[in-house]
Amino acid sequence: MRLNEEKRKLTKLLMDSNNEALIRHLKAVADTYNTDLWDELSDYQKRTVEEARQQLKNGEGVDHEGARKRYAKWLGK
Repeated sequence: MRLNEEKRKLTKLLMDSNNEALIRHLKAVADTYNTDLWDELSDYQKRTVEEARQQLKNGEGVDHEGARKRYAKWLGK
């Protein structure tokens, strides 16, 4: 399987490396997958997300296609 092959290559790269910057970078990337973005948001950001969710539930939102049409000139379309 291709995924297992890639995992083996990455494991070998990591085990054979003495490059501390590379190891720190790989760790930082791995850590981002173990972080819940919600926990990183401020209280204000969380409130605005919740408000937006409620607006969508109330039918007050604009769907993706509607937004694309509305902002087509800024999107270069």
